[in-house]
Amino acid sequence: MKKNLFMIPVSILLLFAALICFGLLYLSWHFTFPTKTVTAFAEVNEPMMTRAGYVEPTQPTEPPVEETQPEPEPEPEPVPEPEPVPEAPYYMSLDMNQLASYHNSNPEVVGWVKVSGTVINYPIMQKQGDNNYYVDHSWNGAWNHAGAIFADWRCRLEASDNTLVYGHNMGNGSMFHAIKNYKSSAWGNSHKYIEVATLQHRYLYRVFSCNVLYGEAGAKFEYWNFIEMNRTDYKNFVNNIINTATVFYGDTRHLPRVNDNKFITLQTCNSGANDGIRCVVFAYLVEER
Repeated sequence: MKKNLFMIPVSILLLFAALICFGLLYLSWHFTFPTKTVTAFAEVNEPMMTRAGYVEPTQPTEPPVEETQPEPEPEPEPVPEPEPVPEAPYYMSLDMNQLASYHNSNPEVVGWVKVSGTVINYPIMQKQGDNNYYVDHSWNGAWNHAGAIFADWRCRLEASDNTLVYGHNMGNGSMFHAIKNYKSSAWGNSHKYIEVATLQHRYLYRVFSCNVLYGEAGAKFEYWNFIEMNRTDYKNFVNNIINTATVFYGDTRHLPRVNDNKFITLQTCNSGANDGIRCVVFAYLVEER
């Protein structure tokens, strides 16, 4: 019994000693082999030394985002201009036999003028050296307040660069009254052509301008003095027509060449307070037969 009581404290001492030894062994192991933990996926950039010296550590950066420029919109394809529609052919209808008959009756009948769709269908008179006689005389020489259609005596219908033809603006619509209708583009575009005939040839002129102009001496544009023209005269003539046009029907690309000028100019009174104002139609030659 006494022996058993003695063994109990001894066992407790031995257990206590074993615990102390285990603790010392654990502490010895822990401080002899230290460990270093690193957070998972963390990057540590240490400063570096190179031959050039200290280099700051680079911080990881995201790859640069490339700036994309928007693609330019394709330019619209140019719309081609429509091809001009060719005009229907114009058939000249002047009766050369009728002209010859009038000329046989009066040698001062030098030609004929016609505008289809109007009353303009008259012989052209011309009295040498005189632009007044046919102001009040008809084609047969009889006095008549309506006069006749006549060419400026300085002109030659078949040869001049520009032939001037005059006629009254009659209130009853006769003679050159219809010339004033060219001040309306709609009307003019449906009456584009002027037929002229001489004893030998027929001529077709195309209207390209209607102008209301002062027709007395001292006018800025003395159109009646452009009959035979050199290169400079031609340019001045055409430029003045364009710059003073009331209605311009023409296309300057299709005007006669400088060295091949052929115009006809029809003039009548414009009517109004100023008797010096004229209505003038300019046309250029497009066909000769």
